Order: sequence, then C-alpha cells, then structure tokens
Amino acid sequence: MEFLKELAIPQSLEHVRLLVLISTLSSIVFVPYVSFVLGSSILFLWFNRKRHLQENAIFLKFAHELIDTVLFNKSVVTFLALLPAFSLVISYAQILQGTTSLGVSLEGFSFLFLLAGLILLYSYKYTFRIQEIVGTYQQLLQKQTPHDEQGPTTFHREMEPQSTIRTGRYGTFFTLIAFILHAAAISVTSNPALWENDSIFSLFISLDVWLKIIELLLLGTGITGIGILFFTFAWEGKKEQSEEYSVFVRKLGIRLCMIGLLTLPLVVLFNIAAVPDAALSGTIYSLTGFVIILFFLAAHCIYGYYKSLQSVSITAGFVLFLFATVILITSDNVALGTAISRNSLLQASTHEKSMEELKSKLGVASVAQSGEDIYTARCFACHLFDRKKVGPPYYETIPKYKGRKAELVSFILNPVKVNPGYPPMPNQGLRPAEADSVASYILRKVPATVSQSIK
Repeated sequence: MEFLKELAIPQSLEHVRLLVLISTLSSIVFVPYVSFVLGSSILFLWFNRKRHLQENAIFLKFAHELIDTVLFNKSVVTFLALLPAFSLVISYAQILQGTTSLGVSLEGFSFLFLLAGLILLYSYKYTFRIQEIVGTYQQLLQKQTPHDEQGPTTFHREMEPQSTIRTGRYGTFFTLIAFILHAAAISVTSNPALWENDSIFSLFISLDVWLKIIELLLLGTGITGIGILFFTFAWEGKKEQSEEYSVFVRKLGIRLCMIGLLTLPLVVLFNIAAVPDAALSGTIYSLTGFVIILFFLAAHCIYGYYKSLQSVSITAGFVLFLFATVILITSDNVALGTAISRNSLLQASTHEKSMEELKSKLGVASVAQSGEDIYTARCFACHLFDRKKVGPPYYETIPKYKGRKAELVSFILNPVKVNPGYPPMPNQGLRPAEADSVASYILRKVPATVSQSIK
C-alpha cells in the first residue's frame, strides 16, 4: 500500500488541514458503525450457535433482529463503513507522503479486510434468512409426517452449519482484523516515533498500538451494548416485546454497556500518557477530560434505565455515548494534526516550489520577498533584535532555535503564547516559504546582534 504515497502530490498547508478534517469526519462515521457491526456479528454467531444447542426461540429471535438491525441494507453498509474507510486510506496517503510511516499500509489492508468481511456477513444474513424459510417449511412437512424422524428437520440442522456458520465466522474474523488494523493505523500516524518501523508485524509489539486497539475494542463493546438497548427499547417503530425476551436483551445490553463504560476512562488515560510530546497539546487534555465526563454521564443514564426502565434514559445514554465517541475520535485526529505539522510544512514548501515553477513556465511573474523584507514589513512593529519592544528581543528568544529552524518556522506559522510577560503573537498569515525565509534571516542576524550588544 506504500505505493499510494508515491502517487500522492504535495499539498498546501490549507489542504493538509482539510485532509485532517476529512479523516476526522470519516473516522466519526466509521468507528461507531463498524464497532456495532463487529460486536453484533460476534453476538449473532454466539446466540445462533446456542439456539441450536438449546433450541431456544429467544436466542433465534435475538439473532434475527440483531443481524437485521446492523446490516439494514447495502446503502447503510456502503455509506457508513466502506466509503469512510476508503476516504481514510486516501487521506492518510496524502498526509503521510514523504514519510516512512506504515499508517497507509495499515489503513489500506484494513479496508480490504473490511470489504471482504462485510461481503461475507451480508451473505451470512441472506443465508440465515433463507434457512429460516426452509426451516419453517420443514416444520410444516414434519407435522404432516410425524413418523419420519430423519426427515426435513434433521436435514436443516445438518445443512446450516456448513452454509451459514462458516461464512459468518470468516466475515466476523475479517471484520475484527480490519478493526484492529484501523486502530493500529491511528496509533502509528499520530506517533512520529513509530514511523521508523519498517514492518507491520514489528508495530504490534508496541504498547502504544495495543493500548489503542484495547481502547477501540472496549469502545465497540460499549457501543454494541447501548446500541442493542436503544434499537430494542427506544427506537421509533419498535414492536412490543415479550417480558422474557425484554429481560434477556436488557441484561445483556446493560452488561456490555457497563463493561465498556467502566473500563474506557482508565484506558483513555493510559493512552494519553502514551502519546508522544510531539503530538500533545492543551486541546487534547481538554477533550480527554470532556470524554471522561461524558462516559460518566452515560453510565449514570444506563444505571437510571436499570432502576426505572424508562426508554428516555436509554436515549440520553445513547446520545451521550456517541457524543463521547465523537470527541475521543476528534482528540485522536488533533494529535495527528500536531504530529504531522513538520511534515506538513515540508509538503507545503514543495507545493509552493512546484506552483512557482508552473507559474514560471506559464510566464506568470511572481514577486519574491527576502527574509529581511518580511521582517521589516511584518515583524519590526513588535520585535527588535537587541531590546524589548511589544514582544521580547530576539537575542533572548532565538538562540534556543539554533539548529532547529523547522520548529521556528512552525511557530511563525502557528504562534502560541509562551512568555506570560508578553501578549500573544498574532498569526501573520505567511506562506511556508515566507516563514522559512524570515526564519533564516533572523537566525543569521541574531549572532551578530548578540556580539554587538556584548561589546
């Protein structure tokens, strides 16, 4: 899948930010739905097997409603799973071009496994429906021929494991692999320290990767539980259920919800502790705190439903859980945007050079400003080299950037408040090439200015 990065073209800084936004929106759609599909398919396999062993009509009904809900139709599967997954592959290929990160390969293989898994699960759904029709017909025949003990019912029980269970197992397995690879891709793309790994298998010995996998699996557990409760007891148009069936679904859904909600905050905190400094920011800490609060409120709503059996509690818990999931995914992509900032500057610089070459070929003249010109026009109003003005003198602040020009360029493009004794620096709206030029000029001038001030 690394060839996709070779096909990508350098993007401007604005386009890179747009790609990060697209990957955020795609993940917001992709993660909750595929989590629900994965959790539901596992439950479907389990209870479909149990209903054969125990001949329990409740298990059959639950399995039937579960597969119909999660795989409602092909359009839902396409727009909530396949298109977002493909969008993530393309976005990562653009964002990570020029790096050695295997994030694109991980996301690409995730898409292929997901495609295979969903095709098999859809086949499983239709085969299951056909088996139900055949089973009903065979029961009618057996009533007419009660003495034929080796008749249609026996044939149905022998036929189903071969034509249905195997397809469902493969579909669930491929979907699980796709989900794990997606979790690994998120961890790798937001951690530049993992970009140097040249093997997908070597990444899976990293604690960071496994923490993200565990986080998403627990998220899927919670989403599956609260989704079962919501679509059974709160979704509009649902029919009245028998008391025995309602008790069974309620116990299962609450159990899954609480497993997710009670363990997720701890895993989220471990994940934050594992995030590298290059990807951390105050925004991530704020979003993480908000996520933990929302998980707590969602757990409170589920407990309220357990005590009162009011569907409004389920609806509130469902909304809060989804909102927490959205913010958690946003936090991951904020870390991604921070981690790729340096690579984004390199892409933007290459993009500008290619645009300048194109303009030159087309005979379009462009006015180039030197670093000194930009300093005089933009920086001189607030900064001097040897003494304080509106901002601090350069001889105090610039020496720390010696040999780290990329960080100075990044600060010029995206200034943040550092020194509490001075007002925050406004964004000057410079292009990456202009920021690079003025950074080079300042770094050259500071040593001379310092030596003059010493004399």
